[in-house]
Amino acid sequence: MTAKGPSPKSNTPSPVILCIGRVNRSEFHEVLPVLEPWGTLVTSLDTSEALAALARESSTPDLIVIVQSYPGEFTDSQIDTLRQVAPLARLVAVLGTWCEGEMRTGSPWPGAVRVYWHQWPQQGRAELERLMTGRESLLNLPPTTSEEERCLAVGIRRNRCEPARSASDSSSAAPLVEIVTEHYDVFDCLAAACRDRGYASYWRRSHSDPHRNPPAAILFDAAGEPDLELARFCQVRAGRLAPAVVLADFPRIADRNRFVRAGAAGVVSRPYCWEDLFCYFPGGMCETVHQE
Repeated sequence: MTAKGPSPKSNTPSPVILCIGRVNRSEFHEVLPVLEPWGTLVTSLDTSEALAALARESSTPDLIVIVQSYPGEFTDSQIDTLRQVAPLARLVAVLGTWCEGEMRTGSPWPGAVRVYWHQWPQQGRAELERLMTGRESLLNLPPTTSEEERCLAVGIRRNRCEPARSASDSSSAAPLVEIVTEHYDVFDCLAAACRDRGYASYWRRSHSDPHRNPPAAILFDAAGEPDLELARFCQVRAGRLAPAVVLADFPRIADRNRFVRAGAAGVVSRPYCWEDLFCYFPGGMCETVHQE
């Protein structure tokens, strides 16, 4: 077990954040950097080690983050024991690649905020910042909140706190977004989201020529086989400076890293939250992901 505290900012005691799991796995290498600024971070490989250390230090965590590599790595009884020790702690599950589909075939922990490894850099950073600065956060919702209710809460929060902007595609003042996809329905959906946030957009197939005006950002639909999509992305990205965001279907860490090495600002997996996508745009709050 290791512990690390944040840089001192005030006399207020910092929250205790307990992180359990194999954070040294490549898909989880961004877990600790997101957590470290927000409290005294305590890490353990398993629940037994974590419980022993908490008892030794007479410490109670305010936030428990469990890094799960595969379904069943942590049992329901282990989670129940953690809840008994820290009944008021918020519980977050950061899920690895092998946990995809657990909502259909497994037994997800009730009351846990579920975040996949590829969502964590955006969602973890954003929700922790909201929580620690006293704003609305998914981490503040009751433990009985369902996944559907969390999605509704995000939409309500955006409509109330971040009202949508309107922009005409013909407006010269609207930043331009290039949407690269072979499918019009994908373009239509992304274009509507861009328009709602004040961006103009245009449709481009990967083999066609780009717009005469350079875009402020590029959205690249990588819906096919990873090797072919990577080759298409390299062709679209070559010689261009605008941040390019790749939309993929449950990417593996190796695929994500290959796109990043090829110049992607971020790789977002479907299904995704709009905020995960637009945070990579100029002026967004998200940092560029780093490859392993």
